[in-house]
Amino acid sequence: MSGESVLLRAGTAPSADSPTDGARRRPWMTVLVVIAVLAAVLASVARGLYRDGPLEPDAPTAGGSKAVVQVLGDLGVEVTVDRHTSAAADALRGGGTVLVTEPNALSGEQLALLDEARADGGGRLVLVAPDGEALSWLDTAIYPVGMHGDEALLEPGAGCGDLAGGARMLEIPQENDSLRGPAYLYRTVEGTGARICFPLDNWALVAEDDGLVVLGSADLLTNAGVGRADNSALVLSTLGAEGTLSWYVPSPNDPMAAAEGTLLAHIPSWAGPLLLWVLLAAVLALLALSHRLGPVVVEPMPVTVRAQELVLGRARLLQRAGAPDAAARSLRAATATRLADRLGLRRTSTLDHLLAAVGPHTDLSPEQLRTLLGPTPVTGDDALVRLARDLDRLEKEIDR
Repeated sequence: MSGESVLLRAGTAPSADSPTDGARRRPWMTVLVVIAVLAAVLASVARGLYRDGPLEPDAPTAGGSKAVVQVLGDLGVEVTVDRHTSAAADALRGGGTVLVTEPNALSGEQLALLDEARADGGGRLVLVAPDGEALSWLDTAIYPVGMHGDEALLEPGAGCGDLAGGARMLEIPQENDSLRGPAYLYRTVEGTGARICFPLDNWALVAEDDGLVVLGSADLLTNAGVGRADNSALVLSTLGAEGTLSWYVPSPNDPMAAAEGTLLAHIPSWAGPLLLWVLLAAVLALLALSHRLGPVVVEPMPVTVRAQELVLGRARLLQRAGAPDAAARSLRAATATRLADRLGLRRTSTLDHLLAAVGPHTDLSPEQLRTLLGPTPVTGDDALVRLARDLDRLEKEIDR
């Protein structure tokens, strides 16, 4: 066929799903990719302006504490953010207030250092929901006795005094809506002067002993929880009493940390969402670049290739790959197809049907036929040559 006829066949009118239509759709995919990339950049910039995490002092998210820190600043309280135990201990020795957002993450050495600094400097140490192990490292008469996972409204109770900070009611959410699960409830050792406040079934959400204040729920300090009931009154009076506040967020980078932080601990919290946006943009880009422009156009080959050349080419490939078994399977499959056509068998017939039909037309025994046409392994070139000769001889016997 001439080159002109080939061009005429390929140049037929385009269909509804032709390359022209696909080209018109490509700009929309490009726009989507650009929007995704811009959104990823904006999200990373916005989240990079602050540290996001539970009780982070500059996080505006529901679990952050930016609202508390801003109000304390408006009231004239000097708030500093510390992430090392030594800095928090220095603040306690200076007589200030130190809030430990996650005391259960500290080692015994860290907690003992904070307790010693509180005793030396007379500062106020505020712990958020410490468990029994954390409190055991402190010289205190406060100990946990239970947990409460239901939503509750708590009144100060008798003997609370100035520990309530003017709050007439505290509200804690149910466990599913809480930042760290159920709230801790505490009791104190009698005769030590320790106090409890906002009781629930003879246990209390808030306790105090010689400058150590325990808050049983982290939700009292979150942006989502500080505005409930009188939670803000308790929090502001507890944290702002000394005029200076060290907001201590334990960090795996602290030299006094119990264990070295993993590599993931050093990755900022906004890196995860940014990675998701990048993956989304990459997927959209791949879709845009791999989008089919239209159906495959089928046209005749402009060059005629002789069957002998194709056979020789395939044989050389099999020989180079060292795959006599694959060549043997091809030879047997071709012979079986031709024998089935000559004997009037369906091409879907099994090997047993083929052997039964061939048997009466040859002098070979059933075992020899099965060895010849069945999946007998071929280990080398010599065996492959013998197999080809035997198959050719068998076909000639059938033709007679």
